[in-house]
Amino acid sequence: MYDMPRKHLVASQTNKKQQSQAKLWQKLAREIKAAVKVGGPNIEGNPRLKAAVDKALQNNLSRDSIDRNINGSNKDANEMATKEFECYGPNGLQIVVGALTDNVNRTISNLNGYLSKLHGQIAKSNSVKIFFDNVGYIVVYKTNGLNADNILEMTMNYNIMDVVEQEDAIEIKTTPFDFYKVKDILTQNNCKIFDSEIKLLPQNPIDVLDGDSKYRLEKFIDSCDQDDDIQWVVTNYEGD
Repeated sequence: MYDMPRKHLVASQTNKKQQSQAKLWQKLAREIKAAVKVGGPNIEGNPRLKAAVDKALQNNLSRDSIDRNINGSNKDANEMATKEFECYGPNGLQIVVGALTDNVNRTISNLNGYLSKLHGQIAKSNSVKIFFDNVGYIVVYKTNGLNADNILEMTMNYNIMDVVEQEDAIEIKTTPFDFYKVKDILTQNNCKIFDSEIKLLPQNPIDVLDGDSKYRLEKFIDSCDQDDDIQWVVTNYEGD
């Protein structure tokens, strides 16, 4: 849920998932409920729910739990609001925070507290998000000699924005429109998908932060990760 690509992409993302699995499952369950309330329980007819279920399955939330959250969502009395907050941090750091909350004032108060320790602040709407692109993002394991050329050949009929080979995986970026089509083609060709979602990616990533700013960013992300209202965080920092 937090974007900080690594050379060893699979290993780093696996560590993040394992560090707070229970908290992640809780957030995924809330997103499923919210998606059902907005667009109904038909997975194929509700793109937001389809994305939420895909993400839940990738993070090992059981099918039984997914079904319970879909079928029981109307019994949840809380009215959740989906919010996005655009923020600035030190040294050119750009941040977008996604929240799902039943108390917007509480969420803003908490976020301001996290940002103050980062030496950052909430920005005006559309002042930060314009520097991010909405992209279909897929990561496949490098197995059986799979390489970037193979991926490009498989997906030549679709809008592929970029293919990047890492040591243990291949990152594929598509347009949101072709995301599920590309994912289906990869599955049909026996590619093992590690991660896939439609998400924001920075247009101009930065890869250098001074030691203090990097430490504060890590603490900020940890605080957001532990906050029940905050679903995800993306930044333009892509350093190690």
